[in-house]
Amino acid sequence: MTGRQAAVLTLVLAVTVCARARAHPPFDDFLNPQEPGRKLTLTPFVGPGFQAAYDQRVTIEKDMSELRMQLVGTLAYPFAEASAHVDARFFLMTFGASVGYHDEWHLLQFRPDPATGRDRAGQPPSAEPPAATLPPGKSARAPYADPATTFVDLDRDARSTKDRYADVQHAAWTFYEGRWGFVWPGYGFMGVSTLAARYETRPDVSYDWETATVHSHGVTYRWEGYFLFRERNTGFIGPALRALYLPRDRVVGSPTIGPYEVVVPAGSACQMAEGIPCERRYELELQYGVLAGLCPGWGHGTDAFLVRAYATWGLDDRLFGMQVLHQPLQLLVAYMASVEL
Repeated sequence: MTGRQAAVLTLVLAVTVCARARAHPPFDDFLNPQEPGRKLTLTPFVGPGFQAAYDQRVTIEKDMSELRMQLVGTLAYPFAEASAHVDARFFLMTFGASVGYHDEWHLLQFRPDPATGRDRAGQPPSAEPPAATLPPGKSARAPYADPATTFVDLDRDARSTKDRYADVQHAAWTFYEGRWGFVWPGYGFMGVSTLAARYETRPDVSYDWETATVHSHGVTYRWEGYFLFRERNTGFIGPALRALYLPRDRVVGSPTIGPYEVVVPAGSACQMAEGIPCERRYELELQYGVLAGLCPGWGHGTDAFLVRAYATWGLDDRLFGMQVLHQPLQLLVAYMASVEL
């Protein structure tokens, strides 16, 4: 699942915990397959955005195994998405697959100038020649420098500048995902582990709003783990971990390009059609955070209020995070309400 879909999973977990907590079941009873039937789940979230999901569960073996099918539609500030999901649970293991279509009208992508290998992020052209040295906007080898700040990767500063100058594109693509998960109970404790492989045809070197990081098209691998301490009648809180193994396009060597002999630093972001040495690499990104939820009981069905945060402070990661906050932080705040059909 993507970051958004993982959020859906944790929201469903929150509702399950809360619904059964009100019935005062044993502490691990919510790990059993849920009651079969159809459900409509509505989820407004801070972003802003809204998600609606049609959910149907079929019992395979009572209290042991189930089949779950979902149709999900999401409308958020930067994109819209429609997807279908199938998940099977056999005791404590889960297996799932997803397919979907993603339409993004606020696409942030690294688009380098072919004369410099750097991205101006929508800033107006300068009358001065570009800088010829490695640091963006600085010059030690030439008596001139482009006064605008230019970027060698789609980091938070570059994305913030693109937002400011409306340097955004539109694109749509399909995605496919397979996943395997494991759930284990404890007294007042629950652990959730999910390993997923996802293929998508997104534009290369673009920002993924759902995982709050940058990658190219192809297969991405994701592991997420939640270790939740729960109180029977309130909710839960616990640490969250996420590891991403992502395809990214990187400059090979430090080529000199353009009429001003601009040096492009090795390891900078690049586009394959840019005309400079560029290769696809897989890079590991680690994130840590917290997940917390409570069940306010505002409706006649089940509901949950969820806060999830991931961060990379101390890990020297300039790609991850929400550029509007200028911090390596991804924050999800959502309310979920479900009704039986």
